[in-house]
Amino acid sequence: MIKKNSDMVVKSNSLIEASYDLTVNETRIMDMALATLTELPMEDKLQCCVEDAIVIFAENYAKLYDVDKDTAYTNLREASKSLRKRSWKVELPSKAFIGKTEVWEFNWVKAIGYVKGGGVVMLSLTPEITELAGRLKSNFSRYHIEQKAGLSSQYAHRLYEMMMQWRNTQVVPSISYEELRHRFNIGEKEYSTMSNFKRVVLNTAVEQINEHTDIHVSYKQYKEGRKIAGFIFRFKPKKVKKEKASLELKEQVSASTKNNKILKKIPPLTDSQVNTFANKLANFMEFGRDVAPVGKSRAEIVDWLMVELKNTDKVNEWRSYMLMVGYTYPEHLKNNF
Repeated sequence: MIKKNSDMVVKSNSLIEASYDLTVNETRIMDMALATLTELPMEDKLQCCVEDAIVIFAENYAKLYDVDKDTAYTNLREASKSLRKRSWKVELPSKAFIGKTEVWEFNWVKAIGYVKGGGVVMLSLTPEITELAGRLKSNFSRYHIEQKAGLSSQYAHRLYEMMMQWRNTQVVPSISYEELRHRFNIGEKEYSTMSNFKRVVLNTAVEQINEHTDIHVSYKQYKEGRKIAGFIFRFKPKKVKKEKASLELKEQVSASTKNNKILKKIPPLTDSQVNTFANKLANFMEFGRDVAPVGKSRAEIVDWLMVELKNTDKVNEWRSYMLMVGYTYPEHLKNNF
């Protein structure tokens, strides 16, 4: 059984853009499973969809979502049962039939299990999910579970994930009304008027995100003729006090140490690495929120980083951020972990 616990979820953009309908509890259990997947080596990712299962503890669910342990176990057990029947749908250009679109439908999990009275549920993920989650690479997006733990609307969860897909620009350029309904898997007869859609779905999602997460979202609508055709979303990270960010970082390092994952010291960066990571950190929303000088343009932050990253002590002060944006240790240090 795979029992690692993590907070970061990584999903491919095609999965974020897929059409599906999960309840809040089903979304939460999948978030916990995919966060665990993020921490696993590739061989374990394959194993968890072949012969093994990811274990999720009610105790962890209770702490993350602020409920008592009995409620947590009930939510996990019931959500895992219903999740067994859920699917997600994606449309892809056909390779076999040129000019046509193929519609594929996949399950989230292939098997579920739970221990009676044990406060534990187990999920065996499908190969399609393990292929589209858990690895941070191009066309993949990420978010931290705790940042959307307070959301009680399934649409707020989906909208937040969509914002994370555009975290570097902090603008979702244009999404049509029909596409948004498709992603949310809203039927033709549900919230059929624009006023109902905005009141029940969109505005509620935006309000919850603004109240409970680390970003603030706003949107404008655009028209085709007299009809609202779609929306443009903008968002920005909320300001977090430096003291709080520093404490959170210390807690992360402490947790890593307890799990025998002591962060090794990063050696001096080459000029090429300084240039690369100055740009990566400048684009990294958490770094900008927690560390970067306030009121500076991106170009000014890059220039500032080009100087700071030549200081090895400063690099190691920021090593958690360095690792999150893709820094890898030299081979001789990897062997010492």
